[in-house]
Amino acid sequence: MELYHASPTAGLTVLKPSVTAYFGKPKQVCLTALKPMALLYGIKHFEYTYGYTKDRALFYEEYFPNALEELYRGKSASLYRCSRREGMETTQIPNEYVSAAEVAVEEEIPVPDAYEALLEEERLGTIRIVRWRSVSEKRRQWIMKAEMEVILEKELLDKDTDMARYMREKYPESWTLAAEENRRTKE
Repeated sequence: MELYHASPTAGLTVLKPSVTAYFGKPKQVCLTALKPMALLYGIKHFEYTYGYTKDRALFYEEYFPNALEELYRGKSASLYRCSRREGMETTQIPNEYVSAAEVAVEEEIPVPDAYEALLEEERLGTIRIVRWRSVSEKRRQWIMKAEMEVILEKELLDKDTDMARYMREKYPESWTLAAEENRRTKE
């Protein structure tokens, strides 16, 4: 079985276990059986807003206007093809595999523009992209509350980190709600 891993770092011959800075996963190599899912991880940012439909089809949902283009356009990555081997485990995320050990790269595929690569996958029907203009008002309210919870959980209100600046800029309503909630809990 072919598995994929994407990274902004080119030239890797071995994928080494590492810890993700923002998602609380253990030290491991993450791979996927789906090329478009791997492409989403080719660019490092603070959120990966993808999921699966009831029939297990992959989709990416914009959580703010033009998110896909803003996060991925003009950014290069490398898509690494590997083979499944003994010791890899599946996770609760469909099509995701992890390895506590290093994984040998069988092929590196340059991705000059991750945005264009994802649009091509959309054309091929391997991923559905839900653009902000198609996100229902009910879903937008859910996103606003979910991002507020991230802001509070990561205690970003009093920080001046990359993640705090990103959340303040991309989710101003969530930031305001988080500040109000923070004040209420301190009273």
